[in-house]
Amino acid sequence: MNPGENEILLLKALKKGDAKAFDELFSQYGIRIYHFTYGYLKSKEDAEEVVQEVFLRIWRNRKSIKPELSFKAYLFKIAWHFILEYFERASRQQVYKDQLIEESIQFTSGNEDRLNYQLLLEKVDQLIEQLPSRQKEILIKRRKEDIPVKEIAEQLGIAPKTVENHLTEALKTIRKKLGEDNISAMLFFALFVKP
Repeated sequence: MNPGENEILLLKALKKGDAKAFDELFSQYGIRIYHFTYGYLKSKEDAEEVVQEVFLRIWRNRKSIKPELSFKAYLFKIAWHFILEYFERASRQQVYKDQLIEESIQFTSGNEDRLNYQLLLEKVDQLIEQLPSRQKEILIKRRKEDIPVKEIAEQLGIAPKTVENHLTEALKTIRKKLGEDNISAMLFFALFVKP
């Protein structure tokens, strides 16, 4: 039996939920997907995560697999989709941080020397991390991922008003902490740009 015929048999078995067939396909392609992904992401952990996501999707969608089509091309197409998502997410998060700073600080030659931009970004991240889990989740969805309040409410199964209350409380907490560090004037208004 040639490799192509063997793969078709494995794919047919996978469609029926055969875990051994899945393991065999993972053994054949997992390392290739890892190297492909690592070439773009340059991170062992992120590349491993993409491999897991790719094969999780394969398992979940196993019934719709078409054994007669190129399984390798299908795998790499899924991996490429996850790589693009990774870069999109990373780009959104960096834009979010940059906007927080740019919209709230008027740089002058006097304060450029005093202000360490990276430390300020880290401070914002630290304050968000210290929020209660639900407030943090909602703030990230609203500010970093730009998800509308109504959609967040639907995702979390709560009322839009509850989402707004969590946002208000999160921002109050952040304002208070920034005030303690005398940098509230720099960031407070930026946090309210998208109500």
